[in-house]
Amino acid sequence: MASESPEPEPGLFFVSLNDDKPTTIILLHGLLSSHLEWAYVISHLDDYHILALDISGHSQSRDVLPADLSSSADRVASIIINHSKEGQAHVVGLSMGGFVTLRLCKRHPELVLSAFVTAGHPMERHWAWIVDHPSITYYLMWFLLDVVPPWLYFQVASRRGMLRHDELLDEMRRNRRWDVIQQVDAGLRELSWEDVRALEVRTLSVAADSMDDVEAVRRMGREMPVEGSLGAVVRGAVHTWNLQKPELFAKSIAAWVEGSPLPDELEILR
Repeated sequence: MASESPEPEPGLFFVSLNDDKPTTIILLHGLLSSHLEWAYVISHLDDYHILALDISGHSQSRDVLPADLSSSADRVASIIINHSKEGQAHVVGLSMGGFVTLRLCKRHPELVLSAFVTAGHPMERHWAWIVDHPSITYYLMWFLLDVVPPWLYFQVASRRGMLRHDELLDEMRRNRRWDVIQQVDAGLRELSWEDVRALEVRTLSVAADSMDDVEAVRRMGREMPVEGSLGAVVRGAVHTWNLQKPELFAKSIAAWVEGSPLPDELEILR
């Protein structure tokens, strides 16, 4: 059973699936993306109540502004309070969604049962330089989404093992907005190692080794204070590995939620 609900303004749009299940998982997408990013993963999570959101400034939450991380985290908190089972949820975030997850853990830790964050960590070296210059992201995405023809985009994506996502690609084109990219990039830069050391939620930090900062995630695993928190890497994975390895992504989420051993494909970083 599925239902779709726009929260009263200024809330976020979300899709609710498997409403009869007792445990809620929140899914938070990356920059310029939408809840559609999780379609392939959701099909492997039938045992959980799923809330897949459009984050501030994106898709059906396009007019929900500002899009800074704190505002988005507070809006996610409102959805957890009003729509999750028992008023708490396990929260999964990729890239921008991972940073929103970490901001949520900082501002509302009592609402988060566990956190699963991929490509969310303090920005250092060239990563810091990129987010300090949001025009790089804006024009790179303009080239990839608007200049590169769809046939070539999907040819490259297929070679990297990614599944077709035509509807999502259309949403990504519409979501390329200067004001949103600017606000989000400013928030990415704000995450500090002091924030990591102050986390109050059991957190899995994951890197896809083909693009993400594996060493930052290794350090996350060492410095997150809550017992059981880990850093891990997925070898051969692309940044958006939810579109490349959705079954593995779903199995990893379920294992983390249940406190079970992670799949062998996730290499723990020591």
